[in-house]
Amino acid sequence: MKFDIKALAAQQFKAMVTVAVPTNELDKDGGTVFAKAKFVGLFRCVPIETARKQMTELQAMQEAGDTMAAIEAAGKQIEEYFVGFEAVPGEELPFTNDGQPLASTPENIKLLLNSKEVRDAVQFAWQEARNKDVLAKNSKK
Repeated sequence: MKFDIKALAAQQFKAMVTVAVPTNELDKDGGTVFAKAKFVGLFRCVPIETARKQMTELQAMQEAGDTMAAIEAAGKQIEEYFVGFEAVPGEELPFTNDGQPLASTPENIKLLLNSKEVRDAVQFAWQEARNKDVLAKNSKK
C-alpha cells in the first residue's frame, strides 16, 4: 500500500457513515420506523493543540451547566474534522436538493450537521475510524 504524503501529514481519511432517520411510519407495534442512509464521510484529524483547547472549553461549559452552548461547541468540533461527503460507490447519495444530489460544500455540511441523527452518525464514524483498535489493525497489515 502507498500513502500520499500530504494526506498522511494531514491525516485525511474516509469512513462509512450510516444514519438512522426517523420516518412518518409506525411498525406493527407502534414504534417509529427508521430509514437508513449511507454515505462516505471525508475526515481529517484535528491538531492536538486544537483538540485540547476545544475539550477544555467544552468541559467548562458542561461544568457550568450551559447545555446549549456545549451542544453548539460540540457541533463546531465536528465541523473541524468532517470536511466532506460523497456517495457510497455504486449507490446514489441519499441527500438531495431540489431533486439533485447534494453537493459537498461547507454550507451543506453545516446543513447536514443540523440533524442530530447525522451529527451523531458522523461523530460515531469518525471515532470508530480513529480509535477502533488501530494498533491491532496496523499490525495485521
